[in-house]
Amino acid sequence: MSCILVINPGSSSTKMGVVRDGEVVLDKNVVSKPGEFDGCAAFADQAPLREKKILDALDEAGIALGDIDAISGRGVGIQDCSGGTYLINEKAVEDASNDVAHIHHPAILGIVISAHLSKKLGVPAYFVNPMNTDELCAEARVTGIKGLYKKARCHMLNMKQVAIHHCELNGWRYEDKNFIVAHMGGGISINAHQRGRVIDSTRVGDGQGPISPNRAGDVCEADVRELLSRGMTMDEIHDLVTGTGGLKSLVGTDDLKKVTGEMIPAGNKAAKLAYDAMEFSIRKWIATMAGSLCGDVDGILLTGGLAFDKTLVKRLTDDCSWIAPVTAYPGSFETEALAAGVERVLSGREQVKTYTGEPVFKGFDF
Repeated sequence: MSCILVINPGSSSTKMGVVRDGEVVLDKNVVSKPGEFDGCAAFADQAPLREKKILDALDEAGIALGDIDAISGRGVGIQDCSGGTYLINEKAVEDASNDVAHIHHPAILGIVISAHLSKKLGVPAYFVNPMNTDELCAEARVTGIKGLYKKARCHMLNMKQVAIHHCELNGWRYEDKNFIVAHMGGGISINAHQRGRVIDSTRVGDGQGPISPNRAGDVCEADVRELLSRGMTMDEIHDLVTGTGGLKSLVGTDDLKKVTGEMIPAGNKAAKLAYDAMEFSIRKWIATMAGSLCGDVDGILLTGGLAFDKTLVKRLTDDCSWIAPVTAYPGSFETEALAAGVERVLSGREQVKTYTGEPVFKGFDF
């Protein structure tokens, strides 16, 4: 029996939830008023304002603070670490407050606010499978340039939860199975899960991976030089790769419903080709991750907002079933994931981890 408060800060709002005995009883996006954070010089200055809104939302929902058994905050801004559930300690708060991962996003307040409420309520606080979870195998880290190593950057929280949930539904242990998971949203992450570890992954937003609604997908060095020759700056290229590329660049919108529901039916050939190219690149990267697993794949799991697109799911199922069975879990399960990790610890099914502030990978010793 448990009651877990979940805190997941966004740019101008804080997504929060309460999960009681595995059931989401409150899932709310607490929106801040325009200009409310104008007087905050740093993200940390927003913490008291966001915390008050969380407490007000709990009171409005009739959830007593004394009912809360634990808190789970989004793990952002800390050093790279392996997956799992971590007790929020002073080092985690210090690193998140100082944004040592250089995320530059108020999501770092997930740890900060959780730690403060933990002291106020007298309950433990945790973070689960943080944004920069790094479990890459040695071979996946090597880039071909000495001293330059690949980083793990994907939608790890949701992707791990979907794989764990899939195993629970089938009576399996996550640590015994191999999966390819594709998180398909505005950006698309695809990774390889080998017996409980994500050994390889695309780098969403870093110029590697599929064409997405607002990500350019794979961008080579020659492509960057070409864009520079056209007069673009490196900052403009970065924006193109991470937020204005993909369908948004190709057809002027990152709204997939508009592309499939209006543009393609109207005979827009550019929209049809862009959609086809996106699906092509997704299945290509799924097959790449199958190679990372040497073809030993127990399932391909599709999640994220684009998994609601039945046409896309059917096409990916038809095109990838030769690798392994394909299952779709539409949407994002971040609230459930943050609570589930804590529940596994509280129930003794998972060992809690200690955050040390030391990056999980600091280079090879040769």
